[in-house]
Amino acid sequence: MKNCYVLFLLVATLTLTFAVIPSWGAMKVDIGISTQAGWFGQAAADAQMQIVADTVKRKVNDVQIFPPAKQAELADWVTKQTGNKQIDILIMCGQFPNTLYKPGNVQANDSIAEKFLEDGNMILNTGDYMFYVVDGAGTNAAGGLQSMMDIPGITMWDDNTPIEITADGKKYMPTLVDYPTDRPWNLTQIVAPWKAEVIFGQNAAKTRAEPAVMLDEKTNGRLVTIYQTAGQDADPRGKVISEFIINWVPTIAGKIAVDQNGKLGATWGQIKTGN
Repeated sequence: MKNCYVLFLLVATLTLTFAVIPSWGAMKVDIGISTQAGWFGQAAADAQMQIVADTVKRKVNDVQIFPPAKQAELADWVTKQTGNKQIDILIMCGQFPNTLYKPGNVQANDSIAEKFLEDGNMILNTGDYMFYVVDGAGTNAAGGLQSMMDIPGITMWDDNTPIEITADGKKYMPTLVDYPTDRPWNLTQIVAPWKAEVIFGQNAAKTRAEPAVMLDEKTNGRLVTIYQTAGQDADPRGKVISEFIINWVPTIAGKIAVDQNGKLGATWGQIKTGN
């Protein structure tokens, strides 16, 4: 009887151990980071995005960093990730690369970026107004976001909007504290098939939000904004974005393909700087 009890404990322990190992770390999520900075310094963008890469590299399948001179390679990466039957994440630092979307909204539909988004992937932006700036100028203006979401009239205003961190924000991104944002989501302008999937910070009237995730319920594409702030190089973008990826992204795990083999250490998160 004693031997049976010991065997039972051993089996239970092994079951729990191997149930934990493949949970989040084994999920097949690839991340591409464009460090082309808008509204905060290039050195800060490089440093903060390296924090993201270093922090999440063992939690995702692959992380690649694309500096400003490697935007053509970024377009190749985005194209390759489209249609691969997994959720991938494109991170931008306040500029919308011209290799992903033609400046001035001349290709409002079927751009490389839109195809990636509508394939059920995620685009996360920090820095200047999402999709507004290209090549250092506001060439796309508000039309960039409007075209990518197919919502005429949607905008991201106003400067210095006070944001209070929500319970979800404190839960998933514990580094977050209340702060003023300059380009929040206007929740009154979000219309179907889009919805606010999760709000990590909002104003007192609950009409503006950041950080937040907007979900296209038709395609499962997601748009995320974190620290769309002007000239604030000290914002802990790297740490907060990492917390978002590590703590919140697993909540949509049912929609992400999982690598049951895991291949710990050898294949997880191999960083390629593109230099």
